[in-house]
Amino acid sequence: MRKNREAKMQDAPSRKVKESPICYIIVGLVALSCFLPLWIAFVASVSDEAAVIEKGFSLWPRNFTLDTYKYILENKGVMLLRAYGMSFSATIIGTVYSTAVMSLFAYATAQKKENFRFAGALSFFGWFTMIFSGGLLPWYILCTKYYGLQNNIWALVLPYGMNVFYMFVLKSNFKAIPEELVEAAKIDGASDARVFFSIALPLAKVGLVSVILFMALQFWNDFYLSLYLITKTDLYTLQKLLYNMMSNISALMTNSNLASAKEHIVLPTNTARMAMTMFTVVPVAVFYPFAQKYFIKGITVGAVKG
Repeated sequence: MRKNREAKMQDAPSRKVKESPICYIIVGLVALSCFLPLWIAFVASVSDEAAVIEKGFSLWPRNFTLDTYKYILENKGVMLLRAYGMSFSATIIGTVYSTAVMSLFAYATAQKKENFRFAGALSFFGWFTMIFSGGLLPWYILCTKYYGLQNNIWALVLPYGMNVFYMFVLKSNFKAIPEELVEAAKIDGASDARVFFSIALPLAKVGLVSVILFMALQFWNDFYLSLYLITKTDLYTLQKLLYNMMSNISALMTNSNLASAKEHIVLPTNTARMAMTMFTVVPVAVFYPFAQKYFIKGITVGAVKG
C-alpha cells in the first residue's frame, strides 16, 4: 500500500504555485525604497551646491554640474587612488585571513568530545568573548603597545580576524555534515586535514560563501580601525580619507577668516557628502551582481537531494 501511494504521488502532476501580482508589487516597492537613497545621493552629487542649499534635495539634478567631482579629484585625486588601493588590499587580505581563521575554529568546535576534547571549551571561549569584552581602551593598548598594530596594513586586517557570530554560523554548517561521510573517509585513510579540505569545506559552502561576502563588506566599509590605528596619510583607507576631506571642508566653512568671503565662495559641502557616498558605494554596487551569483551557487551546491 505504501509503495503504491508513493508511486501515485510521483506520477501525479506537480501543482503550479500561482504567483500573485501583489507579491511583485510589494517586492518592487521594497527594492525601490532601497534604491531611492542611492539615487538621491547621485543626483545631489551632480547638482549645483547653491541650488541644493536653496531648494534642497530632489529626484532630478538641479543645475547639472560635475564641479564637485572635479573639486575632489583635483585636490585629492592621487590620495583617493591610494586610498582605494589600501581599501581593496585590506578587504582582500582580511577576507581571506578571517575566513581561514573562522573556518578552522568552527570546524574544531563542531567536533564531538570523543574526537576533540577541547571542542566545548573553545566554543564556550568564543561565546564568552562575544558577550563580554575588555573595552576600547585595553583593546587599543594591546594593539598599539604589544601587538605593533599601528600604521601598517596588518592594523586593518588582524583585529577583525575572528567574528564569533560568523564562526557559529560556520559551526552550524559543519555540524550539519553527515557523520557517515566523515567516518567513511577516515576508514579509507583520510587525515583530519584531508577531511576538512575535501569534505567539510565543499559541503559547508552555504555558510562559507555568505560569511565571505559579509566579511568583505565589513572590511570595505570599516572606518574605526583606520581611525584608531592609522595616522599616516599614505595608509589612509577610503573611509578615513573621505572623512578627513569632509572635516577639512567643514573647517573651512566655519573659519572666521572666511566669514567676509562666504557670500562669494560656495564650497561643496552637501554635494561633497553625496559624492563621497558614491565613491564608497559604487564599487560595492558594481561587485554585488557578481557576488550574488556566487552566493546563490553556494546555497544550491551541496544540497541534499531527497
